[in-house]
Amino acid sequence: MAPQDFIVGLAISGGGIQAVELDRSGPTTTLLAIDAWENTLTGAAANGSAEGHREFQKHFGRFVRENRVRASRVSVALDTGLLFLNSMPIDQGLTRSEINDHVKWELSQYFPDIDAADFITDVHILTEHANDPFNEALSVSVRRHDALAIQKAATAAGMTLDIVDADHFAADTALRINYPDTYRKYIALIGVKETRLDISLMRNGSLESYRYLIVQSNQEIIQGIAALARKTPGIYSMTVYGPYLDRDLLTQIRRGSPILVEALNPLRHVNVAEALRLADHLMVPSYRFAAAVGVALRRD
Repeated sequence: MAPQDFIVGLAISGGGIQAVELDRSGPTTTLLAIDAWENTLTGAAANGSAEGHREFQKHFGRFVRENRVRASRVSVALDTGLLFLNSMPIDQGLTRSEINDHVKWELSQYFPDIDAADFITDVHILTEHANDPFNEALSVSVRRHDALAIQKAATAAGMTLDIVDADHFAADTALRINYPDTYRKYIALIGVKETRLDISLMRNGSLESYRYLIVQSNQEIIQGIAALARKTPGIYSMTVYGPYLDRDLLTQIRRGSPILVEALNPLRHVNVAEALRLADHLMVPSYRFAAAVGVALRRD
């Protein structure tokens, strides 16, 4: 009998907090719980107020109790706007330990007055070149104290903090798992936020590039996505997600784009527990939960 494998995924952004619990024990993953609430956490982290932290812990504790959550671990996807992202060349022959040392050195160049140990960092390989000794990599770093409130809330709920990732790369995980044909196409993954578009290009399953655009209105969102479609030769389609995205904006994005625009469904290959099928929370478009589901699906 396979060991039980329950995990909570949290996505924390300016657009609120999304939470899910997944059962990964069997051959098919099952969604057990889903909810969303206001983000009182990141603002509190910025101004030092403890009230926002307490509100977050109260909401998270309620999510755990009301859904009878069985998970002992929680993975977190943080808004890219809260993180330090740095693109760099990485020698193909480096071990993981050596890559980590290189990333720490890079951080020390940008933040000479801050100990590299004060950051939690993940590394994503963007491109792999067979005839080139270097790969392009993207390091994603968060200040450890910014993750402390999340860790405290997890501890208060009897959980341990598992993975901390950027929301865009968590959504990338959800895309790869739910859309296996991604490995045969050239596509764009776009995170739609009120003031930012996160954009990555994927060719035959390989992450080719990442960048972001600052936007100030829905019209700029629509125009930015349409321009990406026009200026990217050979692109097959674009997949969008995010808590700011709604049906009306999605319709306008599709009308403005010269190519196919899909809304990311992170539950496409995930079963939904019977108790949830008629729940009000499932009336909310699933693309708003892409990062929460994606970070919960990630296993490494």
